[in-house]
Amino acid sequence: MGAVATIIDKVNPHSMEQRESNQYWEVFETKVRSLTERQQRIIAYKFCLLAEKDLDDLGKGALRLVEQLTSGHVSLQDCESYREQLQNRLPDEETSAYSPLIWALTPHTAAYPAWYSAAIVGLNIVDLGISTFPELTDLTKGILDNF
Repeated sequence: MGAVATIIDKVNPHSMEQRESNQYWEVFETKVRSLTERQQRIIAYKFCLLAEKDLDDLGKGALRLVEQLTSGHVSLQDCESYREQLQNRLPDEETSAYSPLIWALTPHTAAYPAWYSAAIVGLNIVDLGISTFPELTDLTKGILDNF
């Protein structure tokens, strides 16, 4: 399988990207999903840290709020206020350094559970070119090892 996958990847580089994306999602669906909300938010925060150098003052304030979410000492109103401010400053149809923060500040609901929001934070990091799926998969596994 390995040699065949390598040949397919050379012919169609999108198949390699799809396989890497699938591995990323598999970790989230099989391991991250069963964690506590706090642990899931820690993963989202660690991903957001990867974009820290690209943040302005509003973004850095939101990042501090995301960090506070990992300990549960944040009001929903504060999160909603920052999310609205970040959303209002998003460029049209583009991912920006605000995008991971918006997802990290998303309330845990049945429609958007914290594990899913954390996974989307990672997708935004990949879209921004800050990291790759294999790097985020490895980072996630490293975080999981510390829980």
